[in-house]
Amino acid sequence: MRVERAPHVLVVDDETALADIIGAYLEASGYRITVANDGWQALALYERDPADAVITDFAMPGMNGRDLVADLRRRRPDLPAIMVSGYVSMQQLDLDPLLLLNKPVSLATLTRHLRDLLGNTGSGQ
Repeated sequence: MRVERAPHVLVVDDETALADIIGAYLEASGYRITVANDGWQALALYERDPADAVITDFAMPGMNGRDLVADLRRRRPDLPAIMVSGYVSMQQLDLDPLLLLNKPVSLATLTRHLRDLLGNTGSGQ
């Protein structure tokens, strides 16, 4: 009998409480979650345990979400990514493909988009 593994999602946001809330919701939805609070921590965690997808805030100190996704995609070009921001437009991001959701976003909407992205890459639940 084949055992399906839960898709691994890296959640990155410098607002610790928000990252933890998103992580807990996604975990309850059947995902395996790793939470990072900045881009540098996210890269280190990804190196130890690569994720199937990333959800990141755009505006973070040190390394913004755009630079984080670009760096992760040098390691895995097809990495599904969702950017959550209240400050940026797709034209400013210049990352394709990338899903941009405006804050505030409902957890149900975020989860639906994540499921769609992972389904398109052969992962998912």
